Amino acid sequence: MKPRKIVLLSKLMHRRCVANAILCLGVAYSVGSQSGLGQPRAAHEAAGQMKGMLPPLVDLGPGQTYHGQEGGLYPGGSNVRPAAHDAAGQKIARDIVPLAADGSPDPVNGKIVIMPVSVSNGYGAWHRGDESDTSTTLMTRANANPTRNPKLCIAYGFEYQLPGGNRGTGDPGPDSIFYRSLDHALKEQEITPRQVQIVWLSMPVSGRSWGTNLPPESRTFPADAQESKHAWKEIVHAIHIRYPNVKIIYSSTKAAMYMTPQDNAEFDGGPIEPWNHDAAWGVKWVIEDQINGAPDLNYDPARGPVKAPWLSWGPYFWSNPDGTPRQADGFAWTRADVAPDGLHPSLSGLTKYANLLLHQMTTDPTATPWFLRPGAPVNQPPTIAKAASSDANPVSSATAELCVLGADDDGESNLTYTWSCSGPAGVTFSVNGPNSAKNTTATFARAGRYRFQVTIADTGGLTATSSIAVEATPR
Repeated sequence: MKPRKIVLLSKLMHRRCVANAILCLGVAYSVGSQSGLGQPRAAHEAAGQMKGMLPPLVDLGPGQTYHGQEGGLYPGGSNVRPAAHDAAGQKIARDIVPLAADGSPDPVNGKIVIMPVSVSNGYGAWHRGDESDTSTTLMTRANANPTRNPKLCIAYGFEYQLPGGNRGTGDPGPDSIFYRSLDHALKEQEITPRQVQIVWLSMPVSGRSWGTNLPPESRTFPADAQESKHAWKEIVHAIHIRYPNVKIIYSSTKAAMYMTPQDNAEFDGGPIEPWNHDAAWGVKWVIEDQINGAPDLNYDPARGPVKAPWLSWGPYFWSNPDGTPRQADGFAWTRADVAPDGLHPSLSGLTKYANLLLHQMTTDPTATPWFLRPGAPVNQPPTIAKAASSDANPVSSATAELCVLGADDDGESNLTYTWSCSGPAGVTFSVNGPNSAKNTTATFARAGRYRFQVTIADTGGLTATSSIAVEATPR
């Protein structure tokens, strides 16, 4: 792989302004009430969309609905793949072998290629980072994992590499700028489209074929989710045609963002709230259609013409915008995890994306047969070598030096550190996400009691946490 070239190309093709100080806003504090935020009104409105209004799909169990629509990632309000569908995915995974440039099996010189089909939010987690730091990305960390299958090639992609940006995801034709850009990136890595067998599909889809916002009559649930379903199915079909040897697609939708149409009319009905939230139902319905045997999503040649790869959920990122952890798994998402533009994840948010991706690829039985080296030892989670601490407690100044240290069988330098906090007001971290965040400076805007938690993650996405309560009395 060519990580240095990735960063240089990314900076030339798509610059985003991401502040060095990452905002961490208390759960009990209205994120719109602190001055200096990039999108104060948007943050206020998004935080107002609490779990009762926009519940995470994974928190709606059997019998629980959202505006009459069943929750859960899979049928029956479940977050677990149905047994038959899971068994089919496992068999497909076991049958994946390295392919030559023409797509024929080549166990000696061939490659097993996984590729992202996404836009800026997904590519940041996959390989681009926040345009200044790529140390926490899936590519960087997976390639440092000694248990990774040596035949696995984790490809990168760019939606801005050719003029036209991210339009045309539903168009598989030779003139599609989106797929021409991906193919250009593959060529740089000496990969052909016929070698791609696994795709991570992560799109903030809000209408058909992406690139167009929803018509006014389709901007409320469930009409917006139906539009998302149409668009997701179009993209699945486009991937199947453009990359004919893709066997598996893992699907993810976006985490909660903090921009509203009042802040940017261009995205009215687009990749902001509530549409990031609602779009997940569309993805759920596409996967359910395949599980229920829809002919236009058939992946099994024994059942007729193959029209699509086998589909499954990848990581589901959306969580309560007020920072309340999800009931299903405790995953939390705060304003700290979103960049000042209110539209893209910050470095800590991208690190959370990558952690969940790595965890799935190294533990999901539909991924481990091709992602991990045959016979690789079972990964053990990191441990806490030194618990989270502050240089002073109580803190009488406006800042506190926080530190923590993890330990891991793959080496401490491969660990990432992501801090979060709850308290009466906003806090900024000097660094949050990469390995260097084991030592960070927290700056307080108001006196009060703050609780900090740091998540330490290894190259397989396994984690350990440490917490500390700090009393701040800044003058």
